[in-house]
Amino acid sequence: MKETLLRLSGILTVALMAYIFISIVHQGIKPFEYAVYPIENSIARNETEISRGVSLYLWCYRSIDVIALAFLLVIAAACCISILSSEEGRGR
Repeated sequence: MKETLLRLSGILTVALMAYIFISIVHQGIKPFEYAVYPIENSIARNETEISRGVSLYLWCYRSIDVIALAFLLVIAAACCISILSSEEGRGR
């Protein structure tokens, strides 16, 4: 009974996530809607040259930054799974 409820809740969760994804795609995704152009107006306001340089680099190469963050999230999830897994699961 417990396994059936778990599978049913998984199916409902996937269906709900698919509905949310389709509704977001249907409305149109605008990832840079709130970005300020030109980019120089949105970089760090500090007086140091290092902070302005790092900020300008991150704004110019946003795709690399997003890929690096996604990679770090995957690694963090894998580490959490390995820490929380049981001893029997590690032997597989």
